Amino acid sequence: MTDNESTLSPLEIRLECLRMAVEFGTQRDIMNPVALADKYYNWVMSEGSGEIRPQDHRKDDSHKSAQKTRSVRSVG
Repeated sequence: MTDNESTLSPLEIRLECLRMAVEFGTQRDIMNPVALADKYYNWVMSEGSGEIRPQDHRKDDSHKSAQKTRSVRSVG
């Protein structure tokens, strides 16, 4: 580990999530910031949104890019 890298404890991460909930939350969120902070904490600890991201709704489970792309410019 270099001097620029630091590891936050779970308590420090939770406090940072609470700070963000209070600082950036709506007026309703500020009345109960713990609920929003818990959402932030769960998202961070699950290493991003990958685990809670909804599955793609394509029937063939293919990638989101088009199989046969078409040009919008006419040839000629």
